[in-house]
Amino acid sequence: MNRVKNFIGAMREKGVRTVKRAVPAFFTAYCYFSMYVPVYAAKATGTSVITSGFNSLYEIVAAIVSSIGQLLLLWGVFEWATALNSQDGTMQSMAFKRIASGLVACLAPQIVTVISASLK
Repeated sequence: MNRVKNFIGAMREKGVRTVKRAVPAFFTAYCYFSMYVPVYAAKATGTSVITSGFNSLYEIVAAIVSSIGQLLLLWGVFEWATALNSQDGTMQSMAFKRIASGLVACLAPQIVTVISASLK
């Protein structure tokens, strides 16, 4: 029994010595190899995520505004057609206002793009 205890004790001492030698060796190797790892950072990667989110939101809003503009334009054209049958000038002027507002709403996304491009 003593022989087994002596053997286990000797193995523990040998393991402790091995660990004491291995830890500095692994630490030195880690420091040596980690100094030569290149780090590639992309330019403005965080802003591209936010910008793409705002761009998709802008496209959705632009599509909605353009669709509403098309509806206003059609409504104005039909109202103008019915106003031609009557002699009321007010109906015709309201129809022309609605046609103009429909055109502006249809072209608003393109107008905003042109203005923002000219400001850059």
